[in-house]
Amino acid sequence: MLNDNVNHVLDKAGHFSDDFKSALEPQLHVEIYKNKQIIHAAGQVEANLYLVESGFVRSYYYDRKGMEHTVRFWTSGELIFSYEGYYKVPSFYYTEFMETSNVTALNYADLIDLQKKFPETSTLIKYALLKNRKEEYERQNILTLPANERYARLIEHNHAVFQKSPAKFIASYLNMSRETLARLMGKQ
Repeated sequence: MLNDNVNHVLDKAGHFSDDFKSALEPQLHVEIYKNKQIIHAAGQVEANLYLVESGFVRSYYYDRKGMEHTVRFWTSGELIFSYEGYYKVPSFYYTEFMETSNVTALNYADLIDLQKKFPETSTLIKYALLKNRKEEYERQNILTLPANERYARLIEHNHAVFQKSPAKFIASYLNMSRETLARLMGKQ
């Protein structure tokens, strides 16, 4: 039987037959990752998509100067889906667990096999692709705002980040110095 978080994602994505759900279930597996465990490194092809059951995850990259830039955070109930993994091309990003985390994993190859047998799988893939694109758009949009508005938007939409992440990663995500972040946090 599919767990509540998986059913919630499926409900949000569309309508799926019982046959599809029965075929999906054995393809899912639970994985546990430790704090600071990196599951994907830049240059590697990502093998799985993940549903975070519990825990906290971030994605980041290094620029040409060796500076680290955080681009995404995920918390419980969120889907980690990458274009690179789905299309089997090397990723630009590292994915790191920031605390002990439980995830439900689905291999991209298994997802593609399901799609061959169940055309409705395309609905789930489309949902994941569009959700990922929306998150990228929101990330790009937030970077166009002044520092205080970027900070306020993050508090409004993902307050858990402030409880789970070191300030240096939050500042990197918000594209501001740690000093600016500390000043903004001090005003709260």
